[in-house]
Amino acid sequence: MKSAFPVVTITVVVASLVGCATTRGPRQVDAVAPAGTPSVSNWSRVGELAPAANVVVTARGLPPGTRYFVLADEFALTVLNLTDPTLPATSTRVLRDMASRHPEYFAAMQGSGVFGEGNVRVGRTGVFVADRKVADLGQIVETIPRNDVTEIRGPVVARGSVLGALLGGWLGFAVGVVPGLGGASTAVAWPLLIGSVAGGAFLGFRWSSHETEGVIYRVP
Repeated sequence: MKSAFPVVTITVVVASLVGCATTRGPRQVDAVAPAGTPSVSNWSRVGELAPAANVVVTARGLPPGTRYFVLADEFALTVLNLTDPTLPATSTRVLRDMASRHPEYFAAMQGSGVFGEGNVRVGRTGVFVADRKVADLGQIVETIPRNDVTEIRGPVVARGSVLGALLGGWLGFAVGVVPGLGGASTAVAWPLLIGSVAGGAFLGFRWSSHETEGVIYRVP
């Protein structure tokens, strides 16, 4: 039983750190290693946004304001414009929820797809609440050609902190020292300790990554 304890402990700690290190989204540019990662002129960064992320899009012919990201491909960006004060709160909530869970619905709406929740229905003919039309689809769903987009700002993932790396390393040490204290040979205990500290520091650095506001894309 005692020999199984270190293995179980290491597994639990590593799993918890990995679980905390899943902050998704485009990386903050100054947090990206020079060897290779995308700059703000790389359009593929836009597709890394989480569905329904709050973004500010600057584009030719587009009124200023906050949008909600739906999806992007190599040709265009699709966002929700929910700034109209006449939109019922119920429809706004349903649309944001739909963008978050089923962004593909909005591509289908351009055809004959009709989707809804409760008394809110959305399709090519518009947005309806209890069978009353409250907006045209084009007022809500904006498809912006990529060539018209000059800048997109929104949530980016900033680098982890030194404090996070230190905390992870300390936890790795606390776990890695257990085999030695339990009587494991030096040949086994030292590699486990070194690996635990290094792995804990790495995962702690990733775990401390956080979301902030920044430039996601800017026209080259």
